[in-house]
Amino acid sequence: MCWAQERGRLFRSLHDVPISEQVHAFKQLEKRILEETRTEFERQEMRRRITEDLLRATSAGSWRGFSPYLRRMERLGYSSMDCRLLVCAWAAQACKGSTAGRRKTAELIADFERRARGRKLQPGLREQIDIALTRARRLAGLDTGTDTEDGTRRSRGRPRERG
Repeated sequence: MCWAQERGRLFRSLHDVPISEQVHAFKQLEKRILEETRTEFERQEMRRRITEDLLRATSAGSWRGFSPYLRRMERLGYSSMDCRLLVCAWAAQACKGSTAGRRKTAELIADFERRARGRKLQPGLREQIDIALTRARRLAGLDTGTDTEDGTRRSRGRPRERG
């Protein structure tokens, strides 16, 4: 698995490099790796892994730079629930200032919650997922409920009539 080590080294070396250079470097790595892979399964998995790297790199930029790689990931398919959760967090980071990005991030979070609902998860893992999704909502500006003085959330529905 030489490609995994090369991918890790590349990730570490691109720490303070502009997004466009990171994208170029990961695309070059993908091209080299795909030439060496022997099976379609390996090619598909490498495309997924490089797409994860591209999403991570572009999440610090604009939604316009991030969204093509999100569409690519959706087309290739997520490798795991962990990957889906990471993509929710990266989308939340990238969607700043974009209505379409915020809407798509909300869809990604709702889809993750729907898929996770039927799974038996250890309480600690469920708590970590909830923390990650809460942070993603906050980053995306989706956390619109208003806290009251006693710490409870106000509903976003119609106010109740008084009297």
